[in-house]
This record gives sequence, C-alpha cells and structure tokens, in this order.
Amino acid sequence: MTSPPAYTFQFADLATGVILDELPLTNVRYNQKLNTAGTLSAVLTITDPRVRGRDPYDLTTPTRRVVYVLRDGRPVWGGIIWTRRYDSASGQVSIGAADWWSYFDHRKILPLLPERPPVDYVARQSVSYRDVEQNEIVRRVVQLAQQHAGGNILVEAETTSSGTWRDRTWYGYALASVGEELRRLSSVIGGPDMLFTVAEGPAGRPRRVLRIGTPYLGQQGSPWVWQYGGNVRAYRWDSDGSRSARRVFATGDGMEQGTPIAVAEDRDALTAWPLLETERGYSSVRETATLQSHADADQAAARLPVVTIQLTVDGTRYPQVGVWAVGDDSRVVIDDEFHQRRPGRDHGLDTTVRIIGADISVTEQGEDVTLTMAPLLEDVA
Repeated sequence: MTSPPAYTFQFADLATGVILDELPLTNVRYNQKLNTAGTLSAVLTITDPRVRGRDPYDLTTPTRRVVYVLRDGRPVWGGIIWTRRYDSASGQVSIGAADWWSYFDHRKILPLLPERPPVDYVARQSVSYRDVEQNEIVRRVVQLAQQHAGGNILVEAETTSSGTWRDRTWYGYALASVGEELRRLSSVIGGPDMLFTVAEGPAGRPRRVLRIGTPYLGQQGSPWVWQYGGNVRAYRWDSDGSRSARRVFATGDGMEQGTPIAVAEDRDALTAWPLLETERGYSSVRETATLQSHADADQAAARLPVVTIQLTVDGTRYPQVGVWAVGDDSRVVIDDEFHQRRPGRDHGLDTTVRIIGADISVTEQGEDVTLTMAPLLEDVA
C-alpha cells in the first residue's frame, strides 16, 4: 500500500522571501486555479507542543507573512496570509491565504509616482503598449507593479512568447486593477493562460513564479485519462443557461452617445436557440479592435448553456498529485445512467477538456482531490 504524502508548511516574509519558521497546520485545504487566484485555509493550534517557543502572532500576520505548502519536500503552493482569526477557547488560529495573483488584485496599473503628487496628477497619467507581444505585456505590467516603492514581492515571470501582438492602454483616471486586467487579457480570444505558483529554487527554497502560456499552459503529449468507475470516484455536472447570450454588447470608455459599443452575435445558432442578449462594460478600453475582441470572446463563451465538470479523483491511483498540473489536457470518460451510450459511441461521454482548478484537502490518510475542468458548451454530448 502506498504511504500518504508528507506535508510540511513554511512561513516566510512577503517582502524579503526569507523563510522564518516551519509550523504544523491542520484542516489544510488549498487550491490552484488557472487565470485567477488560488486560496488556502488552515488551522494552527498554538497549544501544540511543536508550536511552543515560536511566535504564532508574528508568523501569521496578514499581508506581511507568506505560507508555503511542501509535499514530500517539494513546494506545491504559496501565497499571502490575508485573514486570521484566533479563538482563545480552542487555542486555534484560523488562517486564510491566497496566491500571488491576489496581491496584484490590490495593485493599480500606474507609472511610478512622485511622493505626494498633486490631486490632478494621477488622472492625467497612462501606461501604454503598442504592438507588443501579449506575454511581454503581462511581464511588463507585473514588472511595473513591482517597481513601485514597497511593491516588489519577488515574483519571477516566465520568458515565454505566444506570437500574438496587441495594443493596450490604461488611463490613470480609471485606476485599473492589475489583477483584473490580467484576467481580461487572458479571457480574450487567443489570450494567454496565466498561473501564479511556486517552484523549487536553490537549496529547495521556494521561488515565486508566474507561468504564462503560449497561449495555453499544459503538458506535452497525450491527455490524462479520467474514467468514472476507475480513477474517478464521483463527479458533478453543473449546467447553467442563465448567462447564455446569442448577442453580446461590449461597452468601452465614453458617455451617453459617445460610448463605443462593440456587438458580436451568433446568427447560425438562432435556428435552434432563442435570441438572448447581454452586455459587459470595459470602462478602460478606447481602442475599437480591443473592444471588439472582448465582445467576440464574451459571445463565444456565452452562446450556449455552460457546463462545469468537477471530478472527485482517487488520489492513490495514477495520475497522482504532482503528476498532472493545472492547465493540462484531460480525457473524461463517463458511462452511466445520466450519460448513456448513443449510436456510434462506445461511451456515454468521451470528451477532452482542460484542468483549470484543483482543490486538495490534506488528511491523515492522504489527500482528497477534486479537479475542476474548463467549462464546456452544453452541446458537448
């Protein structure tokens, strides 16, 4: 029988990266997500003999300290402590953390600012990139955020290239969020995948890394196979048509009759599906091509009801945690009463999707693992 993996938890300084201590945590649950922040929740019991003589108050200080998750000595997750709650009755500290993307959700896209700028200064500033490869735009935005005084959290961006050139401009008066604008760039058609994660550095010390796809992240070679009744213990199939739209409006920067509005619609679908409309605002966008790309991407994602698949997988069977990665391709095979066999198919459902999220609960017996697959359109069957 395979022995359960050994988990350890290191606490570090956010600004310097210095490892401060290692503490035992329980009720640990962490996740990784593509194109947004992953989170962690855990409990530190200060009456645990292994905690005596340490400084749990300092080590769990929100926005100042970092927690790393190491699985069999290899870093698999890292992030900033944002919340903690101490209960004197139980002697427990509950901590909540999120990966490096969460830091950039608290930063604005702005050029370097002087001390005490006048009140009309910020609104007149802008950050602009013309005909720049999209992965390089990501790197420059993250680098700029870390160049501000006190803004460097030691995130290293990969030097990949997708071969797609874009224009982007952010105006000071919009106070655009770095994290949100990275999400928007990832969501346009052909936009790059992004994953803030950790990697093993010198002497095993964790490094803070931003992976950028070309444009997609994922493994080389064949997809992982997940089969219900085999290495999949259970699954959820969530269908949602409430956000479906055959016609999408994307509004840009402007007011009243001067508001630019891009339109994208799927007229071919109207023969079988009713006309539904929706809109999304992009207040920082002025460029026509950029606004249209947002509309096209929003319409492509919304043209049919969306299905999200969650797989509860058997962590003792191949492929285990550490073999697959968020962004990898997967083949999902389901043959049951819900997904019945149909003419010309060996299985009720046999489709290829990507892993976009992973939730892992650390237990005494090992791990409980739930994988979230990229949304599918309802006509997948």
